Amino acid sequence: MCINNHCFIIPPHILEELAKRGNASCKKTLNDTHRIYQKRNTVLNHLLQREISEAKGDRFIYDSENQYKQRVTLSREEGNEAIEDFTVNEAYDNSGFIRDYFKKNFNLNSTDGKGMDIISNVHYGEKYNNAYWDGDEMTYGDGDGVEFQNFASAIDVVAHELMHGVTQFMANLEYRSQSGALNEHFSDVFGTIIKQKYLKQNIEEADWLIGDTVVTENFPGVAIRSMKAPGTANDFDNQPDHMDNYYSGSSDNHGVHINSGIPNKAFYLSAIEIGIDDCALIWFETLKVLWRTADFNDMLEKVLEMTEQLISENKVCNTAFETVTRSFSSVGLIKVTA
Repeated sequence: MCINNHCFIIPPHILEELAKRGNASCKKTLNDTHRIYQKRNTVLNHLLQREISEAKGDRFIYDSENQYKQRVTLSREEGNEAIEDFTVNEAYDNSGFIRDYFKKNFNLNSTDGKGMDIISNVHYGEKYNNAYWDGDEMTYGDGDGVEFQNFASAIDVVAHELMHGVTQFMANLEYRSQSGALNEHFSDVFGTIIKQKYLKQNIEEADWLIGDTVVTENFPGVAIRSMKAPGTANDFDNQPDHMDNYYSGSSDNHGVHINSGIPNKAFYLSAIEIGIDDCALIWFETLKVLWRTADFNDMLEKVLEMTEQLISENKVCNTAFETVTRSFSSVGLIKVTA
């Protein structure tokens, strides 16, 4: 999740609720959010001033050595053999799988399309209960072993966070209200797609859960979110799956984490009918034509436009348009015709 433009896998409201129940590590993790927010805002404010140079998306894995710092010790870089630190190797392998997925399927060269180095930091802080993208690089905590564990090991978590980078460079969806919910939605979409590819699952075998492997048995739920059944993943999961239950309050940056359940359910319904690969292509091409303040209606308009175009190019099945239209209608988002 992104809060004020910095992106975490564990939403602050879950950390807050666990802190209320006495988890000191969750309370401590919350205290680090403001610093990360400042860095992420700086990156976004200077996005157009970045020096662009073509590269190869090389991986660099740093060990934070349980300090609250990034790039402390370089432990492994592109082409190096595995080392004894299992977490370093997981961050290396997972980020490589995700990089290769985007390159193979969409010819996307790293998160920015220009071969930006993929930098990861592991063993961040002490019992740090989160993973985040800060606009430049990835950072993973080890978890406290009470509620959460080893964030770098979860392919869907890594994919979700790196997808925030892809979204940043493609559409830079503002993290507020519906545009923010879409930002989170695209990360969940490609988190679940890549998880299924990594595990070599078909749609029927998939559990459609996000973050199920980073929660422990003590956590009050089975995962952080559910694509198939928004609102059921844990005791604090208040995601709606229909516009009738749309959250219109001001918390959670006006519902960015909460309301992402609505397009998430539409994606699930579409994928069940036309397959994960056709949906992946439709959603990726849709992201490319969205913009910073795009809302749910903008998403619906563009996803249908892209679906029609891809059908005409024989790149997705002929039933895709009807399926996607019906899926969004099922969650209360209906195409308005003039």
